[in-house]
Amino acid sequence: MTKTLPLGKENLIYEEIEELRKSFSVTVFPSGKVIFKTPNKASPDERKTFLLKKKEWIKKQQAYFSQFHVKQQSYISGSDVLYLGRHYQLIVCKKTPEHIAFAANKIIIYSSQSATVLLNRFLYQRAETIFKERLMFCLKFFPEINPLQVRFSIRKMEKRWGSFQQKGLILLNPQLIKAPKKCIDYVIFHELCHYKYKQHNKKFFRLLEQKCPNYKSLKAELELKILG
Repeated sequence: MTKTLPLGKENLIYEEIEELRKSFSVTVFPSGKVIFKTPNKASPDERKTFLLKKKEWIKKQQAYFSQFHVKQQSYISGSDVLYLGRHYQLIVCKKTPEHIAFAANKIIIYSSQSATVLLNRFLYQRAETIFKERLMFCLKFFPEINPLQVRFSIRKMEKRWGSFQQKGLILLNPQLIKAPKKCIDYVIFHELCHYKYKQHNKKFFRLLEQKCPNYKSLKAELELKILG
């Protein structure tokens, strides 16, 4: 349920979710959206008091994420394309046969069709190949996990880079194809740690640091490079 909390000149707009839980939880997503999880038996005053205590932290998080927001990319000749952590200039040539080529720091599309359609198709195909490659690499650090029990799927997600599902399914955001391979690895390491620990508790982060010691810097780099 979407609610508004008056805060002087500014209002806090958030989505409130009631759950069978004992404590409050507030999360700020890269988009700026605020999710407030509350015990279903908590009173209105208790909920308001908690949010007021967290208001400065919420504003700080939203300000942090807002610095990374960029305008949505338009795929026309001359556009900047981010692929595996590198920037390429897009060149569109109205020629056949239809194909895509790399030349120095350029991606060249030869086609009479929409550059956006072709480039998105290309990036998705590359994501399928590279994500599989990186998953196989990361699994080497988890000898306790049978590789045959882990699979991945690509899914658009507004709030996450990845998600661990039941029965060993890992969902990966197609936007990750824009990131360096080391950042893709970080996301996969993160999700593989959920194979053992479902919650983000101390044991989870201890395991993540063991498997990916520089995960904090990789997370920051990922957000800095492709968050928008």
